[in-house]
Amino acid sequence: MRLVKITVNNYARLQDLDVAVRGHLVVVGANDVGKTSLLRLLNLLFGATAQLYQGLSIRDLRDPNTPLTINATFNAFSEDERTLFHREIDIDPADKSESLDVRLEVQVDPEDPESVLISRWCPGRGEVRPPSREQLVAFGWRYLPAVRTSSANQLEGSNGAVQVLLKAVESELGDEKAALGSLLDSFNDKLEESKALTTLREGMAEHLSNSMPRSIDANDLSIRTSADPTESVLENVSMYFSREGAFVPLSEQSDGIRQLISMTLFDLAEGAANVIAIDEPELHLHPLSQRTVAELLTQQVNQKILVTHSPYVVQKFDPTQVVAVSPDGTCHQIDPAQFSVEERTQAHWWSPRMLEALTARFAILVEGIADRLIVEAVAHARGLSLDRIGAIVFELGGAENFPTVYKLLGPHGFNVQVLGLVDEAESPRWVGAVGGKPKHVIGRDVFISKVDLEEEYCRALGAPEVAQRLITARVAQESGVLSSCGVSTLADVGVTELAKFCRSSTKTANRKVPAALAISKSLTADDALKIDSVSSLVARLQTLSSK
Repeated sequence: MRLVKITVNNYARLQDLDVAVRGHLVVVGANDVGKTSLLRLLNLLFGATAQLYQGLSIRDLRDPNTPLTINATFNAFSEDERTLFHREIDIDPADKSESLDVRLEVQVDPEDPESVLISRWCPGRGEVRPPSREQLVAFGWRYLPAVRTSSANQLEGSNGAVQVLLKAVESELGDEKAALGSLLDSFNDKLEESKALTTLREGMAEHLSNSMPRSIDANDLSIRTSADPTESVLENVSMYFSREGAFVPLSEQSDGIRQLISMTLFDLAEGAANVIAIDEPELHLHPLSQRTVAELLTQQVNQKILVTHSPYVVQKFDPTQVVAVSPDGTCHQIDPAQFSVEERTQAHWWSPRMLEALTARFAILVEGIADRLIVEAVAHARGLSLDRIGAIVFELGGAENFPTVYKLLGPHGFNVQVLGLVDEAESPRWVGAVGGKPKHVIGRDVFISKVDLEEEYCRALGAPEVAQRLITARVAQESGVLSSCGVSTLADVGVTELAKFCRSSTKTANRKVPAALAISKSLTADDALKIDSVSSLVARLQTLSSK
């Protein structure tokens, strides 16, 4: 069976949500917005009964007068699952589709206002009756929290991934199990016959006899393998890496390697699970390894619910599988019917900064890096901290990408407040993408640099002043500026000619970014006010952030 929908109502950490699960679910957001809390709720919904009252309290209810409810919906059942849930599965009378709801309800105990009453049941059954142990197992829920460690014990312990895999394969050993058991018996016999070990047992028995209430004989003690040949021949067998002719245990691998092994083997060991939830799968991993793990997670047939801060993980999933949690705890998800496959793919692969944009309060879209440098410098000069108000300046890599990104991030996508800065020639496309009358869009959502940003800052600061700053910053030589502008002194440098120089390229480099960097580093508060389009954008941002 497949998880297809999650709803949560009246939870203190999140706004009410109704999220579609389209194969996998990837939850992103800034720190402390409630992402992990969603996994915690699902773990309570599908996990062991004993943990319910330990994991929930009255503080989890946003409104104490209203129950907290968590509901998950499944479909696509196997015949065995239909048999197991034959009373719980609902059948739609119109289209005969099948669904199974699992619900957890938490409410204040009327006899003790500081305590809660918790119910977990399948509404389709028609009565409030907890799922059976077999039904809980059939949900196939597995959870790997972020507080996990990359210790060897997590991999090799009794419940570690290595032992889970070994236990699973032991039943397939066939005649080999008897042969391995015989070898263990023989090894234990050799241990029993060893003179040195016999002497050790005698010494241990003598000392134990002095401290125990009865006398201990050497024959009362045995030194043997912990694996019982009649039970599990693979007990305490582990995995080693071959390195330079020696076998190196997992405990001697780096944290990153152990974490990579842990994630890989966890996914393999839980192959029979229906839904695997992992909080921060990127923990301790280099970006290349993060991509590898993400690729692995997308390939398995079971469903994944991931909470991540890694753009390299997000990039491996379709945007329709992503849920962005905003700072106020609201969850946003795009409607696949509103986006073509091409639009989703194009927007999806642009930049790792897309994750920052998804989780920001404000996304300022600009054409390129040079524009980003100037916008950030103007905001800084005017005393506005973009980080503090939750704003990100996101370069698109080309003005033509704005319509798709706006559709993804804007009100019909992840509902981020989007502001745009664009050159005059490209502005009609941007205004059209936002929609509405131009007079209601320009200066409110889209800000237009007259001609382009290079010409605007040259005009605002004065071409001779900009030229001098470029020379001082060693972005250009005076002779090069004069020659390019067709004048003999810096005082005669024209705005149009210098702007053309700033946006031009040499055989080895483009001047656009170095010029913007030079101007941004020397920008004063008075300078910032003179760059009209950017100054207006920052003023609009200040107004929005104060609401």
